[in-house]
Amino acid sequence: MTAHFIGGCAIGDSADAGLIDAYHRVYGYASLHVVDGSAISADLGVNRSLTITAQAERAMAFWPNRGEADRRAPLGDRMNASRTCPPCGPLSRPAAPNALRLFLLAR
Repeated sequence: MTAHFIGGCAIGDSADAGLIDAYHRVYGYASLHVVDGSAISADLGVNRSLTITAQAERAMAFWPNRGEADRRAPLGDRMNASRTCPPCGPLSRPAAPNALRLFLLAR
């Protein structure tokens, strides 16, 4: 059986309102992240694989690179407008057509 199950890990602003925060961290377990279909809140009526990929890309864009400080709000605090963390050693040149471009919360 192949399927992308959805729901079950609601995104909420507190442990009372959901299982994970806006950065996909599990309340009570800061090092555990949920970035699969269970974090999708409603059936979109289309193939879920791209939505799952987009949510995972967004969540990972906030992860700090090795040795860098974590700029995300502490678990349980309101989401801040932290900037995404570009990769330290991307495989593509910045101007290449396939380069990673992070437009999240651009300033």
